[in-house]
Amino acid sequence: MLGHSLARVGLLLDALAAAGVLVLAGRPRRAAAGAALVLTPLLLGATLWKSSQILRLRHHHALAVAGIVAAVVLLALLAFVYRSRPRWLAFSAVLALPFRFSLLSGGTGGILLVLYAVIGGGAIALVLWGERDARARSGVLERTIAAVVVLYAVQALYTPDLTKAAEELCFFYVPFSLLFVLLRDVRWDAILLRRCAMLVVALAVVFVAVAGVEYLTRDLIFHAALNGNQRFFRVNSLFYDPNIYGRYLALAMVLLAAALMWETRRREVVVMAGLLALLWLGLLPALSESSTLALLAGLAVIAAVRLPPRVSAAAAVLVAAGVVVVAVAASGSLHLNLSDTSSANNATSGRASLIKQGADIFAARPLQGYGSGSFSCEYLRRSKPAYVCGAPGPTGVTSDSHATPVTIAAEQGVIGLVAYLALLAAALVTLAGGGIRSSVARVALLAAFIGLVVHTWAYADFLEDPITWALLAVGSSLRRP
Repeated sequence: MLGHSLARVGLLLDALAAAGVLVLAGRPRRAAAGAALVLTPLLLGATLWKSSQILRLRHHHALAVAGIVAAVVLLALLAFVYRSRPRWLAFSAVLALPFRFSLLSGGTGGILLVLYAVIGGGAIALVLWGERDARARSGVLERTIAAVVVLYAVQALYTPDLTKAAEELCFFYVPFSLLFVLLRDVRWDAILLRRCAMLVVALAVVFVAVAGVEYLTRDLIFHAALNGNQRFFRVNSLFYDPNIYGRYLALAMVLLAAALMWETRRREVVVMAGLLALLWLGLLPALSESSTLALLAGLAVIAAVRLPPRVSAAAAVLVAAGVVVVAVAASGSLHLNLSDTSSANNATSGRASLIKQGADIFAARPLQGYGSGSFSCEYLRRSKPAYVCGAPGPTGVTSDSHATPVTIAAEQGVIGLVAYLALLAAALVTLAGGGIRSSVARVALLAAFIGLVVHTWAYADFLEDPITWALLAVGSSLRRP
């Protein structure tokens, strides 16, 4: 009990350090970054001490020591490089965003190790040598993000699943707060923006090539368990999940479409149109409805900014009508009745029950929820009465809501929903405020962010996705004079 209490206090202190990095400046920010660099790995180590991966390291002391020494040397080298070359930090962060690797076991279902190395190197440079940019002051967006991070830690004080809350804070909220500040303080000129956008599209093309091989061979490289799906085959390329692969392609297509809409040179238009067609072909075998919705949402934003209002409205009506027709046709051909829970589950891969149960959890404790990271625990308690929080869930049972608003409502109640809406409002004001029509980059960032938000309503992973923080950081930097 004492250990759990100390862990909860430690998480709160870590969240406060992350908030300090977001809202402070000068020496206080450097001190907050240093505190986050120390607290986060300590809390993660304590949380995962008995996990299978840590147990392997505990039984192989030489390997553990070698890994720690290698990590320290790598971070020191990166810090020295990023000290004088912040653009390299930006480029390497964009390169690292999509890659996840499992510790000691290979694959891509695990941790953003490459990105954490970039964040660690940049944060050490910040602590040792300070800020390079006098513009590094916090605004409404930074203060709102800080409030969301601290609130999550406060609501972890009463969660029944402290391990899940600790993983959320230490794997995502705290390190990505550092990432936000590091990227925001970079001077994003036209050359850097163009090169990073080209890198995103190039990575997307590589992922499509890998997905093409998977589709032709009917064999997945990672998460091979999906090969056993008897209903349909879905590619996932170098990602663990087809929907995360589809999300990356959809956002890359949105960035490319924004550039295309303002391009006047014929050769570049032809090249961009060809790349869009290639990425679309790569998205189709993922069978990701959420990614298609994200793409449509992003394209709608671009059309609304670029095209006359009447044309934009007509296009929106046509797209909406097309979505309705496809949905009705699909439900008819598959004999689906969305008013029936079992049929709705069949249509939504079991998510109808998850959302319904999430609504019931929210109704049981609407104000403050059951605590950060508690959704899976509370869901399994209701569906499996013998389940004990913290124990492994039943094999083959999905216990994540796959909808960010539902998860927040169940875990954090109305308080968390208000914070979530405030964050969305601050993000939209930052990305869309001012002369957005005069900046292709800002239009692209806004469209990609809205597409990502729509994707999280059908798949979740909002603040857990570093792309969210990267889009907001670059948008915040571009809005500064």
